[in-house]
Amino acid sequence: MHHFLSHTMVAAVFLAGTFAAAQQPSSPGVRALLLVPGGPVTTLFPLSGEVVGHEVQIGARGLSESFKPSARQFSLAVRDAKQESGYHPVAKVLLPSQGSEFIILLEPTGATYKVHVVNGRESRFGADSVLFFNAAEITLAATLGTTKVLIKPRVAVFAKAPQRTEKSFYQVTFYQPDDGRPRPFTNTRWPHRDGSRCYVFFYRNQTSGRLTYQAVDEVLAPVAATE
Repeated sequence: MHHFLSHTMVAAVFLAGTFAAAQQPSSPGVRALLLVPGGPVTTLFPLSGEVVGHEVQIGARGLSESFKPSARQFSLAVRDAKQESGYHPVAKVLLPSQGSEFIILLEPTGATYKVHVVNGRESRFGADSVLFFNAAEITLAATLGTTKVLIKPRVAVFAKAPQRTEKSFYQVTFYQPDDGRPRPFTNTRWPHRDGSRCYVFFYRNQTSGRLTYQAVDEVLAPVAATE
């Protein structure tokens, strides 16, 4: 009887541990994009406590390779020989408790970055869709075909391209306020994107002070726009 109870308890502990491990969410995949005009690339390291992940090349002209932090709360750090750990955090990241794919937009604030988290499986951000991010200090507006979009500062705004016609493109206009009225500062044509989506961020040119924007396309895997 003693041996039977011992084996039963061992089995119960093993099953409980297995169940608990199965309940723990797997590490989400993360990609990053710098909200920096001109396309610089920087090397950052995911840092969770004392655990340092592999280096990640993050730029402004395309999303980084996917990486998996060891926790949903972590930092991005640069090498720093003056620190005991050898690294100096420049951004703090807190991912939502639910979700398996995330995009982090890194906005420079001096020597550090402010982090904006976007769900990589956001249903409004599928093929032929746009994510607008306004890093200027004023509210902007856009028209995609006949669709009007308000773009407030530092808020991810999703928009869908207008319904396709016989043409493979549509008209896009961006507006800024001028004495209480919208004034166009860009008017262009965009192609429909059957297998990709687009990130657009607005900023002021550091030299001229004029508003401008940068667009980054992301090719989607077939499953990425369906969840």
